[in-house]
Amino acid sequence: MIKSWKPQELAISYHQFTIFQKDSEPPVIDWTDEAIEKGYAEADGAVSFEARRNTRAFIVLRLNTSEPVPSYEKKATVPFEAVKDGIEIESVMSKRLSFNIPKGRYSLTCYSVPAEISDLHADTYIIDAAAM
Repeated sequence: MIKSWKPQELAISYHQFTIFQKDSEPPVIDWTDEAIEKGYAEADGAVSFEARRNTRAFIVLRLNTSEPVPSYEKKATVPFEAVKDGIEIESVMSKRLSFNIPKGRYSLTCYSVPAEISDLHADTYIIDAAAM
């Protein structure tokens, strides 16, 4: 299955946003020096990606797409398992975004696209979820 969701707005705080299991609470994730260097931190079935700044941003989730991201500032890839259908994304003190992806193992790649080069004129985080 190939799918791309419309961009969804998210208020970024603490320079991060977290992808986690549907219908659960995101864990508190410790950012080590190594995690900061990689651009993501993992814990308890969740992953937090680094955000450029604390501001309004857009999240774009793409499932099993081969369409390239033409311009981005940073990219980070991490394995992730959706233990049941669906994942959620939020930042501290933000609304929760829900995406209906099938349960399974994925390679998540987060592309950080600064507002200056984003078609949406806001920081944009494109998440490619590729089934493994």
